[in-house]
Amino acid sequence: MFGWQGKILRIDLSEGTCRTEALPAGLMKDYIGGRGMCDRILFDEIDPRIDALSPDNKLIFATGPLTGTGAPAASRFIVSAKSPLSNCVSSPCCGGYFGANLKYSGYDLLIIEGKSPEPVYISIRNDEVNINPAGHLWGKVSSDTEKTIRAEMKTRYDLDNWALNTMGIANIGPAGEKLVRFACIMSDGGRAAGRSGLGAVMGSKNLKAVTALGTGQVNIADVEGFRKAVMEFYQEGRDNGELYKRRRYGTWGLPGRANASKTQAAFNFKEGYFAEFAKYEDPEVIIDLIRVRDEACFSCPFGCSKRSRIKDPEYPLTAKGPEHETMALLGSNCGLGDMEDICRANYLCNELGMDTITTGAMVSCAMELYEEGYLPEKDLGYPLEFGNRNMFKLLKQIAQREGIGELMAQGGVTFGAKYGHPELFMGIKGMGIPAWHPQALDALGLQYATCNTGGAHTKSTMPFYEGRKDPAHFVEFTKKDQDYLASADSGVLCWIIYHGPLWGEKLSQWLTYVTGTNYTPEGLERLGERIWNLERLFNMKAGITGKDDTLPPRILKEPRVKNRVVVLDKLLPEYYEMRGWDQNGVPTREKLKELALEKEGAGVI
Repeated sequence: MFGWQGKILRIDLSEGTCRTEALPAGLMKDYIGGRGMCDRILFDEIDPRIDALSPDNKLIFATGPLTGTGAPAASRFIVSAKSPLSNCVSSPCCGGYFGANLKYSGYDLLIIEGKSPEPVYISIRNDEVNINPAGHLWGKVSSDTEKTIRAEMKTRYDLDNWALNTMGIANIGPAGEKLVRFACIMSDGGRAAGRSGLGAVMGSKNLKAVTALGTGQVNIADVEGFRKAVMEFYQEGRDNGELYKRRRYGTWGLPGRANASKTQAAFNFKEGYFAEFAKYEDPEVIIDLIRVRDEACFSCPFGCSKRSRIKDPEYPLTAKGPEHETMALLGSNCGLGDMEDICRANYLCNELGMDTITTGAMVSCAMELYEEGYLPEKDLGYPLEFGNRNMFKLLKQIAQREGIGELMAQGGVTFGAKYGHPELFMGIKGMGIPAWHPQALDALGLQYATCNTGGAHTKSTMPFYEGRKDPAHFVEFTKKDQDYLASADSGVLCWIIYHGPLWGEKLSQWLTYVTGTNYTPEGLERLGERIWNLERLFNMKAGITGKDDTLPPRILKEPRVKNRVVVLDKLLPEYYEMRGWDQNGVPTREKLKELALEKEGAGVI
């Protein structure tokens, strides 16, 4: 077999059993891997109406046929489950070394079921799979969890430093243990499967961590053709100015660019410009201020991840990140302009295991509620106006569910409603909006509103489509990129260097060389469309409807940026029509038949 390993590892924590299964040929043909396979398995194996934090939910770690092949930026893995935050199907993506190690251990997918009676962690080393006691890990922050597990694995297997340092570890912090609904899964010292609250799903299973260390390989159908294609890409990367920026700055080049274009979320999305970020319009300023070194995921030539430092003698540290989304949501959107303060907030969220985007949306909501007099200081125990460093206390309270953190851990809709103003939580389907202010470009608003997982920025981008700023193309490009990215997430290919149709071409070329199956950009777009519609059907079964394809009232009614609001009521009907859905956002029978999803639509439409 080429590309795939052909095996699923299934672990039932309730029974304490592990078994392997053959990977069905239909999954490979119709869904490739990663996100597509996860969507199919969740649709088939769980009732979308379940409580996401019940043992009935399933947690899936997935690779794709490109994982472990050396394909540029094919370093990521997908984590999937029903989200406890949005109640939607969810598929956050994470970088590092875990995905390659799971694949080298011989597995395409890891499916985790049930709930352990006691805290445990799973260790995978090739075909040796163990469920280990984790009582001594419970309560530890992410970095301490990793250090402890690496020490245990070193002793158990007599690992050398290379194996020890490249072993993949996915774990949760205290927020996941406490079932904070926007808890994330951390990996490899600061990378995150950040959105949708899957850290809480992991915590609900009493699962502290999963570690993988594999020594196998991935067979490639056309080794020489693949090698030449990869080398061509490397040359293109050297000659491509935009890719150079990604390598030099990672996402640190974006805060200044977003700020200059008035698309930088600020003060709970009341503004699109943050004066204290003006100095970051030259990203070299950020490099000089906090950069320690560049770091890369497995088989990635770009090394876009940055390790930062805090010089403050009271809080000296070095850590991964922060990325642009974090700089915005925990920085400008909370009125926090000092980059070292933002690094500290990012570090706390990573250690505690919380999604920095939704966490930032929660904190900025609390700040506005406080400033408007809706949130009494007695409920907080301290002042919390925009820019106040007391937010560091609040982050710890949320993760530990202490004081007001008990309420905030339930999510923004519940929290805002408690104080009479749910509209002040800037979220979609319960999940915080990303950094880019949608009033600056209607296409962003459409992408956010129609995203199957909630308010996410990685499910469509349209960054390099010619004419992308022309309103006449907003709907067309949104649909096209949503479909392409669904196939890229199934490959699995890194989003950070994904460039629309160019990557449809690259992805199809690499998949063809690796698997020996002929792929085309058009075929991948259609495959992505099938995935998108399957996700829509799952969400409909879970109770999500077209009424949930919306944006916060502030974005729709208050012209905060460029004196504009998002005219979603004009865009949605065109989007639904282009998708082959009816006026309520329900896929038509004709569209489902076209995508071979008629049976899946039975009982839904």
